[in-house]
Amino acid sequence: MQLTRQHFEFIATHIAPHIKWPTHIEEIADKLESSNPRFNRDKFIQRAVKAWEANNLPEEINDDYIPY
Repeated sequence: MQLTRQHFEFIATHIAPHIKWPTHIEEIADKLESSNPRFNRDKFIQRAVKAWEANNLPEEINDDYIPY
């Protein structure tokens, strides 16, 4: 089975946010690249990292005051 652009977009948008560390996106891209010669690795990584960051980065701390 050859994966299509729609498959890659789905993986990047909906599955990548559930990965424990964003560095694993590179490993996924390695495997997907072998499934389709027209796979756009850079586009996939950008989309997957953006989706991962939207779901996993901690919120900004506004009140960081520690009373002594």
